[in-house]
This record gives sequence, structure tokens and C-alpha cells, in this order.
Amino acid sequence: MDMMKALVPVEMTLASSVALRYLCQKADLLDIGVQPIHVEEPDNKGHSSQTGWIRRSWESGLRQAGLEEVRRILNSEKLDCFVLPNPIISIGAREDKLLEELRMGRYDLFVEGEIANFNTGDFRKRLRSKLYRQMPCPALVVRNMIRSNRIVMVLDEKTDIESLVTQFHRLFNGVDVNLDLCAYAVEDLHNLTRPDELLAEGGQLLKKVGYSPARTFSLLGSPDTATRALSDYGMLVVHMGRKFNRKSPLTEVLGLVSSPILICW
Repeated sequence: MDMMKALVPVEMTLASSVALRYLCQKADLLDIGVQPIHVEEPDNKGHSSQTGWIRRSWESGLRQAGLEEVRRILNSEKLDCFVLPNPIISIGAREDKLLEELRMGRYDLFVEGEIANFNTGDFRKRLRSKLYRQMPCPALVVRNMIRSNRIVMVLDEKTDIESLVTQFHRLFNGVDVNLDLCAYAVEDLHNLTRPDELLAEGGQLLKKVGYSPARTFSLLGSPDTATRALSDYGMLVVHMGRKFNRKSPLTEVLGLVSSPILICW
């Protein structure tokens, strides 16, 4: 199997640094290479409205400055994983340029950092963004450098379990992972699907692709309670639909946890 490829925005921020370090920590587990990308947004920068050679010269200088910045960042990080040698430098709207590269480059994963602020509204806003609604691959949102290798797949009544297991298998194919399976609900009696039914379906689908969860459990309670129960995991794996018009208990949990979140669509 060929090495997979992850697109990772590289910026002079703590969030970017955390994402790079975490992904490299997990690179062997995922058998994945890092493709750095840096997007320069031209708003309020000189010559951004010019045309012809003035515009081309300005863009060339901007790209060179961006490339030098990315190289400085990567050198300072001293990353112990495979980083593709040619960073991509783009000029334009960040979301548009990232989407364009994700579509053209046929990436297996998109990875970016996020400073945990425990504001669930900010997380829902991220899910509603053009980038997250349209990206063609799973996204890994990294909030801190949790070193635990324990992974938990979290299901709720809206989870497309078959799609989630299929994408998880594609990313972790052949890798021995420390995986747990959890069904989350605020209150069992009010759910359309009972947690034990979700766990049974999830367990059967995982078994078909060679995974046997070390622990299978229901988690009933408020998002705060669930967040505390999931705090020791090094990665949460979830499925999200493409429409995020309303709050859901699971998105509230995901907005509160500090663990990295692998979001499959």
C-alpha cells in the first residue's frame, strides 16, 4: 500500500505547531506523509489590486516570503516524520485555496490545529464553514499534544456507521490500534436508536474489517459529563453529516473535548 498524504497548513501560530507535531507523532501509526501548504491572503497588502507585471512581481515576492517563512517554521520544529520537500505556497482566500488543493491533490487527510477555547459555538462554526462542508477527505482537528495512543470511535443516533467504519479502515488499514467503541446519548429513553443497537452495529462492521474493540461502552449524560469521560483518549473518531443547522449533543461534546478529533464525512 502506498504512503498516504496529508495536507497541513503551516503558519506562524501555536495551533499550526501543535498540529504538525501531533501528526508527526502519529505518522508511523497512519503511514502518512506531510504536505505543507501556506496561504497568503492578499487583503490590505500592497499591489494586490494591480495587474500585469506589477501584480506578477508582487505575487512572486509574496510567494518567496511565504516559502522562506514555511522553511523556517519546519526547520525550527525538527519534525521526526516524512515531510514532502516542496511546500505549496498559494495566494488568495484561505478556504478557496485549501479546497482547490484538496481536490486537485487527492489527499487522504486534512490536518489543522485549533487552540482549545471550549466554545462550542466556534466548533459548530468550523463545521459550517465552506472548507469543512466541501472538503473531499476526512479532517483531523488537533487541539493539544496528547500522547496517548488510545482511540475511541464515538457513535450517536445520527452516525452513518458504515461510512465511518469504511473511512477509518482506509486510514488505519493493517495497523494494530488500541480502539474502543462508544455510543453517546444525553438520555437513552429519548433516542430513536438505543445505544446498545449502535454498539452492536458498530462492532459487527468493525469485525468485518478486522478490528475488535478493546472496550465497548455506552456513555449517557450531559456533554460536560461525556467530555470528562473521554478526556484520556489520544483521538476521537466521529462521523458528521454535511448539514449543521442545529446543535446536537455530540457536536457539543466535540466542542468541549481537548483531544484531537478525526472527522469523517
